[in-house]
Amino acid sequence: MVETVTLNLLNVSRKILDLAPDITNVWMQEIIRSMEIPVTIPRDFAEKRTVLLARYLVENVDHDMQTWSLDMGEWLRSQEYPFSSILRTYQLYRNVFWRVLQPELQKWNLSSQDMLYLETQLGKAMDESVFWAVYHFEQMMNRELIQKEETISFLHNDKLTMLGKIAANMAHELRNPLCAIEGFLKLIGESTKEQAQLQSYIQVVMHEFENLHRQITGFLSFSKKPILDEVFKNIHMESLLEEVELLITPRLLGENIRFEKQIHPCSLAGYEEGLKQVVVNLLNNAIDAVQDRSDKCIQVISTSSDGWLYLSVENNGEMIPPEIVGILFQPFFYDKTKWDRYRAVHL
Repeated sequence: MVETVTLNLLNVSRKILDLAPDITNVWMQEIIRSMEIPVTIPRDFAEKRTVLLARYLVENVDHDMQTWSLDMGEWLRSQEYPFSSILRTYQLYRNVFWRVLQPELQKWNLSSQDMLYLETQLGKAMDESVFWAVYHFEQMMNRELIQKEETISFLHNDKLTMLGKIAANMAHELRNPLCAIEGFLKLIGESTKEQAQLQSYIQVVMHEFENLHRQITGFLSFSKKPILDEVFKNIHMESLLEEVELLITPRLLGENIRFEKQIHPCSLAGYEEGLKQVVVNLLNNAIDAVQDRSDKCIQVISTSSDGWLYLSVENNGEMIPPEIVGILFQPFFYDKTKWDRYRAVHL
């Protein structure tokens, strides 16, 4: 009959400490042998894990375990190892640990109950170390992602700032000749009131002048110096869309595009000229999108529900490629393919 002995955790702890160098050596060898991307862990890091497991049996090492996990996580992240490789090293450690320790424990003839208790406690300690290592690793990854997002946001804002300066300078250079043109057009119009044909030409030129003026206003939406001192007011969508339709009617007629509207009476508070420019740009993009269609159609739908106003501009043109959608709103995005019509300065 085999004699069993009472489990002495202190003895087991000391035995694990004695085996720590062997466990570390076998673990390092197993990593090199089993992994496509060997994780070369510094020996002090590797051996300290076994030391902590030994101490876990006889004392509270939660703080030391978290500290080791944090240091280990930071080191692993600094080496830029794949996360799968990191988890694989922990798996190999567990296998090696029991492979080295179990033959020694069997010499003590421990009862099955004591062995189960020991395996449970050491398994719990291993799981704790893995949890904290993964936790700290994820925290570092999240901090890096936040930093990258902040950098991207800064660069994007810097790009918008530069675009604003360019738009302001451009508008300044264009305003003087445009004002002169507008003034002389008005003088010509007043002096030729009796000439109906000439008056119609002047009206066309004035209409195009106003359209150009709105395009400049669109550029200045990126600037801190708007041309128009707009007032925040209540806007009736039905009236606004009627004005927008007048602006795009020449293109609709000239390109034989069917224009449909479903406008429900609704209003919102905002800047009228800015909103009008947004709708004009959306419709211009829609007109560009249907160029290759024989039956060209654009539809505008305006509804309101639960305090929200919904405006939809739809067309039956080709879909925008998925690879372009993600960068569509970047300032001055331009693709020299057939999708060059989608430029973010419009959107």
